[in-house]
Amino acid sequence: MEIVKGFFDYCVPEKCATSGSFEEVAKRLLQLGYRTIAINQIIDENNLGPKKKKKKGEIRDIIDVVPVPLKVKMIEGCEELRILNRLTIIFSNQEIINKILKSPNYRKYNVVAVQPISQAALQFTCSSIDADIFSYDPENKPNFKLNRKLYNQLVERGFYFELLYSPAIQDSSQRKNVIAMSHFYHSYGKSRNIIISSGATSTFLLRSPYDIVNLGFLFGLSEEQSKNAIGNFGKNIYIHGVGRRHGKSIMLVEDIASSEGLEQDDEMELDQPAHKRCKQ
Repeated sequence: MEIVKGFFDYCVPEKCATSGSFEEVAKRLLQLGYRTIAINQIIDENNLGPKKKKKKGEIRDIIDVVPVPLKVKMIEGCEELRILNRLTIIFSNQEIINKILKSPNYRKYNVVAVQPISQAALQFTCSSIDADIFSYDPENKPNFKLNRKLYNQLVERGFYFELLYSPAIQDSSQRKNVIAMSHFYHSYGKSRNIIISSGATSTFLLRSPYDIVNLGFLFGLSEEQSKNAIGNFGKNIYIHGVGRRHGKSIMLVEDIASSEGLEQDDEMELDQPAHKRCKQ
């Protein structure tokens, strides 16, 4: 497993990566102290559209719903910056999830995030989906109702809840939605497993990790939680993603030193002569 270092920013939009501003953004992130970032590609079931019916005799086109992860060329001066690939799934029906899981491109992503937009999708996320990040759209209020039981269920399954700070900077209505969602996380689960990402498309919206720590107080986070939101939790997400991609495994742990010591003790006992009986 490759080593990743902090600080972490797990949401650099695909729009930024495909435009000419990515090099500038990457250099700025490195300058601010970030060492691991993720390019975020989105699958929205509303944009897939209905299937066209094929006429009899026509060859069916095999279309992969999951796009190929973007490959970014190494930027001069940014050798220390580790660039990962992230997939965000926006869905309201579980049918699209089955198609995504069958895709060969799905396992090529380092990080997978889900963004449910209905109560049924939220329930399915809590029970069945194996992903790393729980996200939401700051432009709209959530169409589902999260409670303490569902929050704890997501935490037990290894999910991390994402807050984006750039929408809170550029728009007042989005700022209200982000703060409201962060306070929901605090009331439901005491702000456990919270990460903070940028979601920025320009260098103007980027902030340093130390500014994010101060911003965490506005989101209801303690100082330790704010530091983990851009530090330790980022590493945990990467490790969780590696386990998700490679599947389950079984390990046998054995203490060799203690077993060898027992064998030596047994041999020493066998080599010793039997004790003679003494008359009293």
